[in-house]
Amino acid sequence: MGWLSKLMSLGRPFWMLCTMEMWERLAYYGLRVVVGVYIAQADVPGGLHWTQADRAQIFFWWSIFQSVLPTFTGGIADRYGYKRTIFVSITLKLAGYLVMGTQREYWPFFLGALLLATGTALFKPGIQGSLAHNLKKEDGSLGWGIFYWLVNVGAMIGPPFAGWLRGENAWPWVFYGCAAIVSLNYLMLFTYEEPQSGYDTSKGFGEVMADTFKNFFEPRLLTFLAIMTGFWLMMYQLWDFHPFFITDWVDSRGVADALSIPDSWIEPGGTRGRQIGQEHILNLNAALIVLLVVPISWAVQKMKTLQAMLGGMVMATLGILVSGLTASGWVLLAGVLCFSLGEMLTGPKKSEYLG
Repeated sequence: MGWLSKLMSLGRPFWMLCTMEMWERLAYYGLRVVVGVYIAQADVPGGLHWTQADRAQIFFWWSIFQSVLPTFTGGIADRYGYKRTIFVSITLKLAGYLVMGTQREYWPFFLGALLLATGTALFKPGIQGSLAHNLKKEDGSLGWGIFYWLVNVGAMIGPPFAGWLRGENAWPWVFYGCAAIVSLNYLMLFTYEEPQSGYDTSKGFGEVMADTFKNFFEPRLLTFLAIMTGFWLMMYQLWDFHPFFITDWVDSRGVADALSIPDSWIEPGGTRGRQIGQEHILNLNAALIVLLVVPISWAVQKMKTLQAMLGGMVMATLGILVSGLTASGWVLLAGVLCFSLGEMLTGPKKSEYLG
């Protein structure tokens, strides 16, 4: 099939599910790329000004809930319905954003982060399970590439959206704006028919958990998870630690002057001259994926899945190493470029392989 014919054949549910993922990622990355700075950067106006240890503790448990819970929530989504699971996840995420935006004490803010993480852990199995049932094997490479593209459309819009909401001192509006965006998915639930998972709906909750544990310890899956854990560790270096590396160490004045960066992208109140806000520098990752991931997924659709993933992992590893080598803004951008190309090979192919 030709390019346009194949796009048309993917069907309405596929596009609706991708749109829901885009809204969810826009809200999530709009917050995630700036929330560490909000928590722990000492000189940011209106921030919490807690310690890096406080931030690390919050991020640790946030990651634990967000990454470990899908091990169990996937089976729940199969048994009790994808739409029902997504509805609960949207509600938890909405509550998480609002709690984090209104609380400036450690434990209430921590609770808000866990609510958001739990909602995300429920959202992923519902969306990706639905997509897996709506994609044929021959559509896998392109379909998951488009899905990954829309994920990064949201991720690309999120950081400047957060910067616009934040302004000088209006940090709470970042959280409120993200809550408003994710709530759009309540309406999206009415726009497509729920696919049937094929799971035995007569099984009780205990049987679902037993099946989950049985499947989890399948040797091939465990090996795959161990490998992908190493890959995604690099991604979170980029999103969780590079913001501080850029804010405190990277000199982006040359980039700002050479590319005529608009004043709205310049970090307000900076003490090191005309520096580009870290969220805009890291946004190159999402922007490159938006531009290139669909053509790349189309180009490698006949390539063996594991070969494509291995090549992507090598490129991503080089990118992370380069992006942390010096304080040069140009070298950092080169590293982000290399990492992004690797991510475009590995990310969609990972979903295709699992699907």
